[in-house]
Amino acid sequence: MGSTEAAKGYTLPSSRPWLTSGVSSASEDPYILKHYGELWVDLQAAEALADKAAEVTQIAWEQEWNLTAELRGECAIAIATAKVAATRTGLDVTNRIFEVMGARSTHSQYGFDRYWRNLRTFTLHDPLDYKLQDIGNWALNHEFPQPNFYS
Repeated sequence: MGSTEAAKGYTLPSSRPWLTSGVSSASEDPYILKHYGELWVDLQAAEALADKAAEVTQIAWEQEWNLTAELRGECAIAIATAKVAATRTGLDVTNRIFEVMGARSTHSQYGFDRYWRNLRTFTLHDPLDYKLQDIGNWALNHEFPQPNFYS
């Protein structure tokens, strides 16, 4: 289960609306709804970039020995872009789920912190700064990343 599904599973039965919201349940609180809307939009954008990267990767893979440097570069940029977006979105989402669940959700018995911690562990393996440098060099100078272990 992903972090937003886990948050939803907590919000619906356990979260409370804010005192001045004027509603009786968290599922009607306008700010909780706004936050869920923002999380949804951000996740959809990251998913679209991941889908695009998968499509470009599939096209590149099908070229086998006929893969050109340009297609390989386009693939590297698409993957790096998806990684940056997924990392930023994931870290934001795993932090913001607490805003929709409320203070009680931070208690260790629920373990919601594991989503942020696990994601952070994976994202530190391949630093974004180097991906962003490659993307920036391509965006400004139209130079694709040099093939290496991480690109």
